[in-house]
Amino acid sequence: MTTAVILEWSGGVGGPVVLPVLAPLGQDGVALSRQLGCGLGPSRPGVILAPRRSLVRWAFDVASGHPEVGPVAVWPVEVSAGRTAVALAVGGLIAVGRPAGSVPPVVCAGKPPMRRSRPTVCHEVRAEVGGRRVALVVWELLPLPRLAVSGLVETSKAAA
Repeated sequence: MTTAVILEWSGGVGGPVVLPVLAPLGQDGVALSRQLGCGLGPSRPGVILAPRRSLVRWAFDVASGHPEVGPVAVWPVEVSAGRTAVALAVGGLIAVGRPAGSVPPVVCAGKPPMRRSRPTVCHEVRAEVGGRRVALVVWELLPLPRLAVSGLVETSKAAA
């Protein structure tokens, strides 16, 4: 089951989108736009329960290892199901602007439980849901930059 809403966001063009209907979890988890193993066709959203300290890592593992699930939302227990659904919709808008084959975006509808060193982009979002205006910030979590390990090895060999 889904709900159509009008969405405006600071990261780009908004418009009508479809929100997935998520049932409250009652614990920390990761929400997927599509269930694992369902391919690229239509599917209900999926959820993976995860310990808080692993939420962000698991979200990135799923997004990079199973891009067919689409955008992934870190879902701390204190964030409502409705706000997490909006975050998934924003993730879908972010994904549209990326090259084909890119890793789906990882988002969160509240401050994600992570270290401050991880880069993020905060998107101000306004949605009209059932005639009611809702405003929130959706955090887009960016992957950590990879170190040029091969350059470190070459440098250490030269120093030896």
